[in-house]
Amino acid sequence: MGEQRVKSPKKILITDRLSESAELYLNQFPFLHVKKSGSLLPTHEELLEIHALLIRSRTKIDSVLLEKARNLQVIVTCTSGFDHIDLSAAQKWGVTVMHTPEANVQSAAELTIMHLLLAARKWKKSQVILESGVWKREHVIGVELRGKKLGLVGLGRIGKKVADLAKSFGLSLSACDPYVDDMHFDQLGIKRRSLEEIFCSSDFVSLHVPRTKKTKNMIHRSLFEMAPPHLILINASRGETVNEKDLIDALQKGIIAGACLDVFASEPLPTDSPLLAMDSVHLTPHIGANTEDAFEKSSHQGALQLVEFFQDGSTSSLLPPRASWYFDEI
Repeated sequence: MGEQRVKSPKKILITDRLSESAELYLNQFPFLHVKKSGSLLPTHEELLEIHALLIRSRTKIDSVLLEKARNLQVIVTCTSGFDHIDLSAAQKWGVTVMHTPEANVQSAAELTIMHLLLAARKWKKSQVILESGVWKREHVIGVELRGKKLGLVGLGRIGKKVADLAKSFGLSLSACDPYVDDMHFDQLGIKRRSLEEIFCSSDFVSLHVPRTKKTKNMIHRSLFEMAPPHLILINASRGETVNEKDLIDALQKGIIAGACLDVFASEPLPTDSPLLAMDSVHLTPHIGANTEDAFEKSSHQGALQLVEFFQDGSTSSLLPPRASWYFDEI
């Protein structure tokens, strides 16, 4: 009886941060050989031998990289977004791509609510006054959220979670999303509105859309001009969805009252951006998914997806997404 042939382990390359517990989980499987790259971009030698890439958004996947990785079977990005991956090129080379869209939902939604509260209580103006050494509480008059109108642009995973959290504050909700049917609006107790109606009738507008050809610069001057002057815009989705020049102009002219931004047209935000000097603007450096919890969840989900793929070929959260909004882009 001949010797049974032992299969060589599949070689996995990790190019970015992964939680220690997720790495330990991967290392317990004898059919996997796990290696951490010394940089965000794999070397030519690493690409020649790997079967899987475990990445985050700082590792860019393009046709040049894929052409070198002739043994690559699967890429898992431990992120919700996938702008950093050329999906057409991956399909051309027969590489399976997956992501972890559920991992950061709670964290991103909570950041949106944080911005909403900061804007309502004029936190930045409070800080400026406090740091000036002059105690002028009467110059900081905020608003309660109960009874105010929040318009959501996009009612996907994060938009729905924001709606759920916002209800506890007594906000009146409306949303626009052409890819969500009326039944879901009714189940969520949210009024369907057009984008123009959202801007005309809201006290706060929060954006929760992916970056696509249709959403690029979808928020622009004409929408700001039809909005009430007390409107606050919140964007924790993608910077390119807002025409930043139009937004700055609207803020400088007092067409709208303020903005809360976690994402920008150009990142990192240029140090000479007028947004930095505005008391009515609250800024964070693209930290929607930056919590210990989201990091752990995305790490473990990515690790699990790789294990299942090499165990029995199972896949989940495949890219391109099986969603009508994505196929409208093709």
